[in-house]
Amino acid sequence: MFKENSKLKNIFLVGFLLYFSLALTAYVNSSFLSLFLKEKNIGFSYALGFIISIIALLLIPKILRRIGGYKLLLWSAGLNAISLLFLSLSKNIWVIIPMFVLYLTLNTMLIFSLDELLQIFSKNSGVGKIRGFYITILSSAWIIAQSVSGIILNNFSFSILYFISFAIMTIFFTISFLFLKNLPDPKYDRIPILQSLKIFFKNKNLARSYKINFLLQFFYAFMVIYTPIYLNAHLGFTWSEIGMIFAIMLTPFILLPFPLGKYSDKIGERKMLIFGFALVSLATLSLFFIKQHEIWVWALALFSTRIGAATIEIMSDVYFFKHITPENDELIGIYRNAAQMAYILAPLAAFIIFTFTPSFNFIYIILGALMLFGIYFSSTIKKSDI
Repeated sequence: MFKENSKLKNIFLVGFLLYFSLALTAYVNSSFLSLFLKEKNIGFSYALGFIISIIALLLIPKILRRIGGYKLLLWSAGLNAISLLFLSLSKNIWVIIPMFVLYLTLNTMLIFSLDELLQIFSKNSGVGKIRGFYITILSSAWIIAQSVSGIILNNFSFSILYFISFAIMTIFFTISFLFLKNLPDPKYDRIPILQSLKIFFKNKNLARSYKINFLLQFFYAFMVIYTPIYLNAHLGFTWSEIGMIFAIMLTPFILLPFPLGKYSDKIGERKMLIFGFALVSLATLSLFFIKQHEIWVWALALFSTRIGAATIEIMSDVYFFKHITPENDELIGIYRNAAQMAYILAPLAAFIIFTFTPSFNFIYIILGALMLFGIYFSSTIKKSDI
């Protein structure tokens, strides 16, 4: 893999740093915002950030044609670091909310940029293997960061956590500047946004991959925004306990993507997607019934949800990237905006759930039921589609 494409090492390295920085704050952003906003209104900050992210993703093809992938990566990383510095230093809500929105938007740009670079250096026959190993690397960063963030918050403030994340993004920028120079840009397609959307959703494989990815991202949105609040504010877990729970919870993302990616190159993705959604649904429904303060009970339950999610994530990505070429940057942008759409709609759904249900944990009943739709979408994949 690395012998054929030496640049992959550098892409994997900066991917590790990016996701380490993201993961340090990902599960505490909502709790940080709760210092300034009411619980049920926190999601609207996420929604605003991801509305702007969708616009950014739709504009990315034009930006890529003008400045190229390398400069887009550098600009996004530099501004991302600046936004983290402001979040670390400011105590003013009128500074924090705009910087948080900017931060979410730039995260989207960075993830897209690395996706594009990885696609350029991926040979179609080995997409599953490369994507699987890439997700394993990113997941290891995510898990390590969860353990570290819990320890940091138990001893220091949110400000220190955001400053450490800023420092890591500064390293990310430096390594990208020094070692990702002269990366080739493919001849990007010049297709208008509306035409790109039409092409994407007319293709049954791409449309199906979007639906599957959207459901997964909707699951992540609920879990990332509301589970830390539930564990900390409603069940009384400390941040070090939450860090331990989340570190265990995320281990499937290290153990599963690479072998499943290699496996999918041989047999396809249909059966594993069905399994993933069935497990995610049942495990999420079980969270409604767990109301005790027990670290290992929650760790095991959340671990089960992530076995399903990890399976869905790698299979969804492999299925999508097998049906596009590196020049289809606008199609990658549409696929990735499923996360933005999920983070817009999940807080709105949560607001309705909190308004009409008697307790916070009803979100798990509704979320688990929604994941059942993924079984149907996955079952419509035929052998001829893979």
